[in-house]
Amino acid sequence: MGPPDQPTVRKDGLQLNEHRRFQERFWTIERIAWCAFALIIVAGLLGAFGSGGPLATKVTVIDRAIVEHPRIGRWEGTDEMMVRFRPDPSARTRSLFLSNSFAEVFQVEDIQPLPVRTVIEGSGQRLFFDNPGRDGGMVTLHLRAQSAGTASFSVGIDSELVSLSSFIFP
Repeated sequence: MGPPDQPTVRKDGLQLNEHRRFQERFWTIERIAWCAFALIIVAGLLGAFGSGGPLATKVTVIDRAIVEHPRIGRWEGTDEMMVRFRPDPSARTRSLFLSNSFAEVFQVEDIQPLPVRTVIEGSGQRLFFDNPGRDGGMVTLHLRAQSAGTASFSVGIDSELVSLSSFIFP
């Protein structure tokens, strides 16, 4: 048997047997993957996959209140929905209506402050709160998503009804 095949000496003086085109393609694919992973991390930090961040929360402004609810959530994860009532010194109580479709998607674990009374209606439930005075007041609902997918539901403030939606990741 003769000596093993030896690679030729390249112009840079190295005696290597490598597939340069393959290596350059591999480096290009590797850099593209790094960029993709960096974008996924930034999207996660911004809340694109739920659990906090500016993309995970949506603020809806209506005449009677400002509703901040989860735009993107996680199944069995905790979220908050905050309702900031606009000032109405003539009203003794303020009401928050949650539709039946809201109850199908979210379990309400806690409400701060607690409602003074709750009325069950055919299309949902209405929570009544004492009017806290000049600043309008705020109600926070601590929620847990019960199913994954797109959810559409209605929320009402006093007599004003608004349709909202959320996407729940599995």
